[in-house]
Amino acid sequence: MALRFAILLVMLAGPAAGLETVATIAGHATVKDGDGILFGNVEIRLQGIAAPEQSQFPVGPDSTDNLARIIAGHDKIWCALDGSTANRRPVGVCFVDGRDVGEMQVRSGHARDCPHFSGGRYLAAEQDAIAHGLDLSRAYPLPGYCER
Repeated sequence: MALRFAILLVMLAGPAAGLETVATIAGHATVKDGDGILFGNVEIRLQGIAAPEQSQFPVGPDSTDNLARIIAGHDKIWCALDGSTANRRPVGVCFVDGRDVGEMQVRSGHARDCPHFSGGRYLAAEQDAIAHGLDLSRAYPLPGYCER
């Protein structure tokens, strides 16, 4: 009975539990950079993570390539938009096969938890990456906008 109740709660809450969603966008997407997903000409900024810019070698291109691998071959990517923007880009938490794309980027050592915006949602993923020798902080300091 407890297991059925837990599954029901997950189903009711959905993957974006605890996040206010004002709109969603879904479909085929491509990658702009390590924290940006494109649905056609609409770029969604992944909420709560910070990834190095393309120009930050070698970690920037690696971050972008990793995000491209995460979404490759998936035509069912969806993002829960929170109503905010970052440099005029809608911000949201995106999912592929029910898994949080931002968390996958952080856990793989290609992005960092941005506590000011994530509320620490990806802290465990970043700690897991570090424990597995994937410490992005050595090459990419946390941007000031991520500080609480």
